Amino acid sequence: MISLNLVLAGLRLGLKNRQVGEKWVSDDYSYLYKGFLIYNYKNEITYFRFTGS
Repeated sequence: MISLNLVLAGLRLGLKNRQVGEKWVSDDYSYLYKGFLIYNYKNEITYFRFTGS
């Protein structure tokens, strides 16, 4: 749930920056990518526990 909040916050910032005319800076949003990777990693572990794979 925390990762989803981070992604939504990043989308809001991205939209706000586009309205102002600023460029998307990947360094500013790298924490979102890291959070997304951690979120996916945890979901895969949970998936493997339930499926027994």
